Amino acid sequence: MLTIPGYIVRLLAAMLVIFGTYNPSGYSYYHWLQVDFGDWAFKLFVGLLLMVTIYLQANALWRSMRLVGSVSLTLVIVTAVWFASDLGLIDLSDGTELTLAIQIGLTALLGTGFSWSHIRYRLSGQVDSENITQ
Repeated sequence: MLTIPGYIVRLLAAMLVIFGTYNPSGYSYYHWLQVDFGDWAFKLFVGLLLMVTIYLQANALWRSMRLVGSVSLTLVIVTAVWFASDLGLIDLSDGTELTLAIQIGLTALLGTGFSWSHIRYRLSGQVDSENITQ
């Protein structure tokens, strides 16, 4: 059963992975690889952890929402960013703000996809499962 704190935890997990991989502040896995040239085994380990986590979240997104749900949610997110830009809340001509908008959109997409089976169950009562055994 999904609760609001559970959904927020999933969003924070997606945010940690997205912003941990790259962000414009200069404190990310990408920047760590560019600056410090030592301890490649640990860097490879952290990179593989990030890659596996992104794969698991993207796989959960795909399995629960499929193409139509993923595209629909992406369009909602893009429209929300466009609306925020029209209101003057964000300036998409600024590279940093554009990068942050894309990353927040990816966070919302992966976090919601990661939780979608639970959300769908709460809204409709239908269990979302591909493998049912008796």
